Formats: sequence, structure tokens, C-alpha cells
Amino acid sequence: MKKIIRIGATNTSNINKRKVAAYARVSVDYEANLQSLSTQVNYYTSLIKSRVDWEFAGIFSDEGISGTKVNRPGFQELLNQCNQGNIDMIITKSISRLNRNTVDLLATVRSLKEKGINVYFERENINTISQDGELFLSLLASFAQEESRSISENTKWAIRKRFEEGIFTHKNLYGYRWDGQEYEIVEEEAEAIRLIFNSYHDGMSPGQIVKLLNSKGFKPMNSDKFCYESVWLILRQINYTGDSILQKTFIENHLNHKKKINKGELPKYYVEDTHPVIIEKELFNKVQTEIERRKALGYRANQSLTFNCFTSKLHCSICGKTYRKRSNSNKSSTGKVCKYTRWVCGTKIAKTARVCPSCNVPDKVLHQLAAEVINSEVLDEELFDSLIEKITVGDYELFFHFKDGQIVKKTWQTKKNHKTRIKNNDKESKKDTSNTRTIFENTFISDKEEECRRIC
Repeated sequence: MKKIIRIGATNTSNINKRKVAAYARVSVDYEANLQSLSTQVNYYTSLIKSRVDWEFAGIFSDEGISGTKVNRPGFQELLNQCNQGNIDMIITKSISRLNRNTVDLLATVRSLKEKGINVYFERENINTISQDGELFLSLLASFAQEESRSISENTKWAIRKRFEEGIFTHKNLYGYRWDGQEYEIVEEEAEAIRLIFNSYHDGMSPGQIVKLLNSKGFKPMNSDKFCYESVWLILRQINYTGDSILQKTFIENHLNHKKKINKGELPKYYVEDTHPVIIEKELFNKVQTEIERRKALGYRANQSLTFNCFTSKLHCSICGKTYRKRSNSNKSSTGKVCKYTRWVCGTKIAKTARVCPSCNVPDKVLHQLAAEVINSEVLDEELFDSLIEKITVGDYELFFHFKDGQIVKKTWQTKKNHKTRIKNNDKESKKDTSNTRTIFENTFISDKEEECRRIC
């Protein structure tokens, strides 16, 4: 009788299983699409777990995100797990589910292939690890990218058609809530908006308005406190008049999805009475006029600042920063208190790592030279301001730039550097007898004043 030996079933736990994951995506978060996503997740979970030679490595998914973008949370987590060696194979429904951008798709697939990770596209029946897999993938990915462009163009056409017809597109807007069909005013927020417009019209600055709003307990959208930028945006927002400007921004192309401000590249559409009014048009227009008026005045529009005809006119010839007025006092060895006012380079005041070797300008010297440059014994600030565009500060030199283009140079000296300057002037005279350099030699700073200037 033949001897029969029974061979038992293979222990599947000893099989070298491949760690398999799946990726699913829907581009728009409509209810039907979300159900489709749920179906994909269930399908791939069942498929992977049914294979004895596969180990379930997870299902990664994204909802409502375009396939042309690579910064999808689910997709990035999938790549992260691949980089950690937790995945050997990826299954996805089609090329368009993974990426519609041909360049990004091929870069991703090649990177995974270098790690020995295969990507299987079910619909196209492509394995990227195979020899001809990348060739077919390149061809089909190009079709997917063109399909994406076509969809994008059709979508943009539909949006622009609505704009042309004056159909309003709702968005999150402070002061309103969208009830599904139209805007409703949120009265507490509307009160803050009215306070902002009225306060600015009455002469307050955005900074002062911020303090007022926060002191009264008003809160902006998605924050606890108002800031300068939020107040400024509200002041410029024409939507509070009940009207809308459509197509203020647009998407540059279907690949990067970057939003750009429409600066004339495309037409805009002004639509009246699209929603309830919070700010009357008359007040809104007055505020816009006031904004332009203050912009033209520049720093002078800020009534809280103390300024004169030199404010914002002095510029350092070394670092380019504006000079600022500073006053200090110092007690001499005799006990006398010396008070000094001088103009100092902004870089020096900031005390940054970058040290500017510029000299300070004594206020009294500045006044004397300014009076001389406009041919006046006593400085007429109004006349000076109307004639002079700016002043460049050099090494004990001031260059007065007139608004008509003329530049006049003036210098001043201290007693301590007086002899040195005379020697330098003699040398320059020998080199160039036609030198017409103007020296303001009648203005001196006392030794004690110079000592205090250095200390201060």
C-alpha cells in the first residue's frame, strides 16, 4: 500500500505581504460627491483586506479640493507615509484622482518609483513600476490636464456670465449673514461699521478708531480685537452701501489656482441694490474723499503729531533713513543744565546692529542754514516748505533740494574740527583753484555744546 503524507495549508502569516494603501478624492463637496467618496473608501478597504498577500496600510482621501493642487492634506499624508516606508503600493481610481497636473504627477510617480513604490491606476490599468508604465502615464496625464483646463474655462465662463447679468455671488462679509438666499444684517456688527465710518468722517484716525472699538467691546469676524487693517478694509468696502462690484479678483490659471486682484485685465461690473444697506452712499463717498485728502497731506494729516517745515525732509546720505528731532539735557561740571535739540538719523535712533556713522544736525544750525538758503534773516517756515523738496545730510554738509530742481550746498563747523577743515580746504584749493565750495564759517558750536552733543 502506498504511503500518503498530508501537507497542511500554508501559513499565510509567513507570506511577505505588501503594504497597500488607496487614495480617493472628490473635487466638489456636494452631498452626492461625498457619498461617492464614501463608496470609494468602502470599496478600497474591502479590496485590500480581501487579498492575503496585501497588508492594509490605510485609505487617504480629500474632499472638495482640486486635483491640480498638490497641497491636499490627505495626499500629503499619503506621501509622508510613503517616505517613512509604511507603504509599498498605492491604488487609485484614475489618473485624474491623483493629480491633473502632468508635471506634478510625473514628478510624484518618479519619486515614489525610486523608493520602490508602485502606483496602480484602476481605470487606465497602469502600473507605474512597469517598463512602459510611465510612457502611458505621460500620455494619459496630458489628457487629464487638458480636461482640467476645459472644465476650468467652462466654470469661469459661467461665473462671468452671471457677473454680466448682475447676479450677485455671496461671500462672508462682516455685518451680514447669508441665510441661503440673501444677506441679513447683523445689527451688533452693523453698529460697529457705522461707528467706524462716522468716527473717520469726524476726523479720527484708524488707530484711534481701533482703540474706541476695542474699548466698547466690539469684535471683528474670527478675532477678539479690531486692528488697523480690519478698520481700513471696512472703510474701503463699498458693499456696505448695498451695492456690489463683481469680478474684483480672478483666478490666473487652472494649474496654480492663484487669486489675483483685477487691475484692468478683465472687466468689472457695478451692480446696485444687491443686499440691505448699512452705510448710506453719501457718507461712504464723503469718507472716500477724506481718505484721499489725508493721503495727499501725508504725515500732516495726523493731528496728534507735532511737526514743522523740516519734518520728513531730512534724509541721511549714508543709509537713506529720515532724520528725526530729538531733545536732551546734560549737566555740566559746574552744575549747569544744558538743553540741546538736534536732528538724528533714524538708524541711530533704532539702535540696530547696523551702525550709521552719520553726524547729528543741531536744530539751531539747521534753522540758520535754512534761512540763509532762502535769502531770509529769519526762517519763514511756510516759504521754506513751499520751496524745498528735501534736505540730504552729509558729513557736516546739508544739500537743499529745491522743488524746481536746484540744489544748494551748505556746511557748518565746530571749533574742534575747524582747524582740520581749514587744512582740508587748503589742500582742495591747491588741487583745484576753481573750487567754489561754500563754507558757512560764522556758525560755531561751543566746546561744551559739542561735548553734550556727543553724549546725547
